Amino acid sequence: MPVTSLVPPSVALSAPRCPGPAIEPPRLIVGGWVRQPLRLDAQALQSRGAQPVDFQVVCTFDGAHGDALQLQAVPLAPLIDEAMPAFEHRTDFKRVAIVAESSEGYRALFSWNELFNTPVGAGVMVAFAAPGAAGQDHRGAFSLISRHDLHTGPRYVRHLALVELVKLW
Repeated sequence: MPVTSLVPPSVALSAPRCPGPAIEPPRLIVGGWVRQPLRLDAQALQSRGAQPVDFQVVCTFDGAHGDALQLQAVPLAPLIDEAMPAFEHRTDFKRVAIVAESSEGYRALFSWNELFNTPVGAGVMVAFAAPGAAGQDHRGAFSLISRHDLHTGPRYVRHLALVELVKLW
């Protein structure tokens, strides 16, 4: 099966590559170096066993920001597995980075080993507002959270639009 990329190679990595808020209804794309790109909405995530989670945004320099967020979330790793990484050799996992990007261009980076071989990976989740929760406009339809980071703020991606597997070499 051929590798399908949702981002043209001519697009500079420094420019935001996400489709922005123009996608209706809100969708999350899991793509890049995968064989089966995913386009998910909140209902699709809910059907994948979303669980309620509390998440506290803690920034590196000034600590906690507000009250804990009450979200619904699914782990990121099974979504990546479902997208079928396009690995050709058994060691290709060493050549990939996972980039989570917001529709505003903010990015957070994870290594394959971090997501699939450390306790941190179990806490990296795609989140969306719990029914009746306030603040969705501020956070967007989807967020990426890393619950086991000491400082959760730097890899908290509001307005999550794209999770991309990037082949590094």
